[in-house]
Amino acid sequence: MKKATSLLRLLLLIVLAATTTGVYAGQFSVQCAYSHTKPDDSIVRYGLPGLAMQHDFFGNRSTDAFSDLAKLNVNKATTCNITADASAYWVPQLKRAAGIVVPDFQKTYYQKNTELPVVTAIPQGLEMLAGDHHGTAANPAIAYFCQNVGYMANPPTSCPVVNGNAQFDIVIYFPDCWDGEHIKPDFSSGVQNMAYHNNKDGSCPEAYPIKIQQLQLNLQYTLGNNGDLNGAQLSMDPIMVNGVLTPQWGSLYTAHADFINAWKPDSLQYATDNCSNNGNTACSSDIPTYYVKSSSDTWLDSGGTPHNADEKLRVGPGDIIFMKFPTPVITDYTYQTAFIQTQGGDVTDSTAVYLYLFAAATNWDDQNKSPTGSARTPQSVGAIYLDNVNKLRINSIDAYVKQQIAAKAPEIAICIKNNTSKVVEFNSREVKNGVPALFLK
Repeated sequence: MKKATSLLRLLLLIVLAATTTGVYAGQFSVQCAYSHTKPDDSIVRYGLPGLAMQHDFFGNRSTDAFSDLAKLNVNKATTCNITADASAYWVPQLKRAAGIVVPDFQKTYYQKNTELPVVTAIPQGLEMLAGDHHGTAANPAIAYFCQNVGYMANPPTSCPVVNGNAQFDIVIYFPDCWDGEHIKPDFSSGVQNMAYHNNKDGSCPEAYPIKIQQLQLNLQYTLGNNGDLNGAQLSMDPIMVNGVLTPQWGSLYTAHADFINAWKPDSLQYATDNCSNNGNTACSSDIPTYYVKSSSDTWLDSGGTPHNADEKLRVGPGDIIFMKFPTPVITDYTYQTAFIQTQGGDVTDSTAVYLYLFAAATNWDDQNKSPTGSARTPQSVGAIYLDNVNKLRINSIDAYVKQQIAAKAPEIAICIKNNTSKVVEFNSREVKNGVPALFLK
């Protein structure tokens, strides 16, 4: 009991730190609005519609008793703010004295929360559960939260009303060590495909050697001007009573969650490489649905001489940068806005610089045919505002990219010109990280 209590305190401190600062080493997040409610569970009650507890679903809008990776990939419509995430998330329905409470949303933090150097991207179709749907006491994987109160190990009986609304959250930590073999748990043989990492050193158990991101699912409910949770309950599996399938309810200690991974694979790999495994980078929700690295880039100095192989693309007075990208192939994932991603900063002083972006011709490359200044067109497509910090930036070039996609142009080229007296440098495609890219989300 002492060990469990100690672990719970540590988990609660992690939750509090992440929520308070908004920054967590190697973290990215996705927020998914409530989608629908069904008495279905395709992990525990696969193929048995109506025989599971009432669940509230988030993310993939098609989730039901028959959902697996193949079915989720047929309909990728999602309530998530990252359209590359067609995953299914679900939790038991909440009821209190005032009636059923419909959740606002769930926000899941994908965390690299150990000292291990790298994590592996969550495998496609991985199914996992967290919490205990028969729980009767505090669980180190579950925490509860009230606005203006904070996190707690045991469920509250009420949450205070703040500015006309009471807010209640349930926080659920998923296991983060995979056995490397089973995509889904096998309840008939008692096989569990997932386990939690060792809290002492962050290592995974020997039988579960693959460390993936840990999902911290934060479920938010707005209770209005009535914060009463006394006797609040969560749905449990129905039972037959006198030949009638009868709903059952348990205490808030039965909190749990289910997850099936249906992320667009290259988007999740981007998040793993650039967020989880890139030092202490916190990416928030800046994960692309489509991501295309530059195929050619160069800079021309004020005398017109090309610098094709430099690791830095320099743009000072009289200099011009050119970048070229393959046009993204748009499939059945939607996106809203197209950006250019660069990594760079002002290397002259600590002031900020405003650079203009122009469309460019594509009849050049950085191997055999360098561009000339005439490759820049007068078509303005965006701008980059940047300070002296060398960091990743995304800037909208939405109309231009959509125009080129609609025209079925095989390539898209950008020119950056500097009308100031400052010197700015960007990473080129010759470096490992921060490569220029088209970033659609």
